[in-house]
Amino acid sequence: MTAEGLTEAAALALWCARLPGLREQARATGVTERLERDAARVRDGSSAQRAVRKWLQDADTETARNWSGRSVLNLVGLPGAPRTPTVTAGRYGCPLGKCDRTAGRDAQGHTPVCHAFGASMAPTA
Repeated sequence: MTAEGLTEAAALALWCARLPGLREQARATGVTERLERDAARVRDGSSAQRAVRKWLQDADTETARNWSGRSVLNLVGLPGAPRTPTVTAGRYGCPLGKCDRTAGRDAQGHTPVCHAFGASMAPTA
């Protein structure tokens, strides 16, 4: 993952999408204050590319493995398992219009959240 190949808007979308996971990792490793300082800087207009370079540079280099050796996307589920209900009530985008991230409601129907700015995402047309 390199921030050099990303536009500022793409870096902000990536930062927003990955921030919850980063916060969990930061709590586990004791660097929460450092992460929150950088999150506040991005929220105040600092470069999201810099934050991506600092916090996400090695995030995608690990190989995900599972017990079957097959891609997780090829696994449908166990026979007879209930399907997760899907809620399709439109798409949502950045509440401030600063990035291109879009998301839909979750399985419980909750509006997606912009983690970079701490607000609910806005419906798109």
